[in-house]
Amino acid sequence: MIRNAIFRITSRGPRRTLPLAIRKLRIYILPTSRGYLFAFVILAILAGSMNYNNNPGFLFAFLLAAMAMMSTLYTQKNLKELTMVSEKHAPVFAGDRIWFDLALKSHTAPRYSISVGFQDEEIVTRDIPAGEAVTFRLPLCTKKRGVFKPERLILSSTYPFGLFRTWVAIRMESDYLVYPKPIPHPFVVSEDTSTGDGTGTSGRPGTDDFRDLRTYQPGDPLKRIAWKTLARGQGLWSKTFESESGQAVYISWEDIHTTEREEKISHLCHLVMEAHRSGVPYGLKLPGITIRPGEAGGLAHRDRCLTSLAMMA
Repeated sequence: MIRNAIFRITSRGPRRTLPLAIRKLRIYILPTSRGYLFAFVILAILAGSMNYNNNPGFLFAFLLAAMAMMSTLYTQKNLKELTMVSEKHAPVFAGDRIWFDLALKSHTAPRYSISVGFQDEEIVTRDIPAGEAVTFRLPLCTKKRGVFKPERLILSSTYPFGLFRTWVAIRMESDYLVYPKPIPHPFVVSEDTSTGDGTGTSGRPGTDDFRDLRTYQPGDPLKRIAWKTLARGQGLWSKTFESESGQAVYISWEDIHTTEREEKISHLCHLVMEAHRSGVPYGLKLPGITIRPGEAGGLAHRDRCLTSLAMMA
């Protein structure tokens, strides 16, 4: 609790954008548990030296104290010469981990035992050679859909002796998009009758005519796997089908019959993913929003639909 209170106090201030030099920020330093033990040993030596009037004891205690004080300079210098170069991440589904790739660079000397991590998350420790950018891959847990702002990012070091811990807490100017968690639902769609030319294909999974084979993707239903092709040693493929109706389809808010709003959004997310995997030309109908069918299998169209679901008020 005390540690979290310290981090809250030391991370006050505006959100930061990259690139960012650490030396421009406030850098804090406190003794570690090993440092407190080291101070206790020095005090014990001083007490014994005073009791027995032992000059070599005084000299040894003052030498240890000077070494500890010098280590504070090197500990802070090990951190403040760094530059946060860049970061990148990709959207994920609610409940999954965001993997945050942060690049740190030292323009002068090598930096050792640099620890990076978000508050209450896994900490990654690496050395950074001089003149090279090293990427720290950091996990972030997500709980709900929408725009996610991460907690404080903490850079710290205890190099060289582990007697002191120096750190800087940063609030990143980064917004993370979290898609709804997909919840399975039967494939329920309505046909797009607006064109009326009968030229498209609805491609409803598991219905009507076999179309072709495509490379298996994780999440494809087992019933669509081309088992005969696999038995002949020709690899793992999935079968795709198309409907004779000649129309694209809409995944509609009104077709999901459940009273729970978040559950309905999760069902729609699952249907969008299923339509994308199956190569179906599909659109999305939400309250106040209609997304026209896009290119079958197009990632940009899929992401647009998922973003609309994620941002629903």
